[in-house]
Amino acid sequence: MSAAFHTIDRATLLNILETIIEEDELRLVRFLLSNTCLNIRIGGTKEEKKFTKDVQRRKQLSIAALAKLQNVWVRGDKLKKKTKLKLYRALVKSILTYNCSTWALTQAEEKKLDAFHRKLLKRVFGIRYPVKTTIKALYKQCNERPLSLYVLENRWRLFGHIPRRDREIPANKAMEELFVPQGDKYRGRPITTLSVILNNDLSRLQSSTFCLKTFKNIESLKKITEQRDQWRILCTRIQKAAEALQSDDYDAERR
Repeated sequence: MSAAFHTIDRATLLNILETIIEEDELRLVRFLLSNTCLNIRIGGTKEEKKFTKDVQRRKQLSIAALAKLQNVWVRGDKLKKKTKLKLYRALVKSILTYNCSTWALTQAEEKKLDAFHRKLLKRVFGIRYPVKTTIKALYKQCNERPLSLYVLENRWRLFGHIPRRDREIPANKAMEELFVPQGDKYRGRPITTLSVILNNDLSRLQSSTFCLKTFKNIESLKKITEQRDQWRILCTRIQKAAEALQSDDYDAERR
């Protein structure tokens, strides 16, 4: 099944699965196996950038939602910042991050997603040129954080639910087949999938105990998910490692 996701159009395959399995199970299948990256042309130029179809759609919908509330954002001091933030999170951010736990994004795509998020925040809180602020200051002022960290948190929350479900659901079966040899390897760089992203998250812990490269690694993680306190500790460590890495990157940047 994993190989099928590499060779068959993803949208077509998921449409078929929608008629066979339930929505929750479909999300779990997409979580482990989806190859969401595709090449598109930006602005009619020859330069091709990688974006996921899901993320592109979420961006379009969130911009539309933001525009519908334009009168709310331009009222300025008539609305408290706290009220604006609640409206933004409920009516815009929730649309942008819908199903984000299934996204398999490269580092470049995560940076673009964070930049898009900051652009929305500036529009909501009326931060315009010539006003300049650092990225850290912007997040602090808006009481927000990088969207990539929010995606990471949801990714691991969903991953933690899978082993607790019946072993016969598609997601658990796919997880067991993840490292089964599929014949000759493809040429070039490995495809960025959820398993690759999850392993990258674990690698930031700089511990040989935690990784996602073999079936034994999956079994070890499954045992941790059964102990919720231990699982929360691991997820917190992963989030803090990602936050520390981003903090270093943002120190010298300005927006």
